[in-house]
Amino acid sequence: MAGTNFDTHAGETFSASFTCLDSAGVAVNLTGYTARAQVRSTPTSTAILLNLAPTIPTPANGIILINVATAGIAAGIYYWDLVLDLPSSAGTIFITGGTFKFRNLVTRA
Repeated sequence: MAGTNFDTHAGETFSASFTCLDSAGVAVNLTGYTARAQVRSTPTSTAILLNLAPTIPTPANGIILINVATAGIAAGIYYWDLVLDLPSSAGTIFITGGTFKFRNLVTRA
């Protein structure tokens, strides 16, 4: 996949899904794979701002889901990516990544 940039509001629940397809357009069976995704202030920062905690609920359909609360995230532009760890520690595959922009909500209680 190419880069994916997100623009959302801090304090919302952020949801996204990604479908892994092979060159023929068929869903890749992700059985045994582990997905990881993190947001950091810079690409080289050691501190994780937000763990996106991706899941692969039904590996056979090739879909990776992210559903995470963003409470406490300061407004700003950050960096993120999504990777898959291959079964048996055989390596890591970059899926997508880019910028993650958080805005403050204007309407308040």
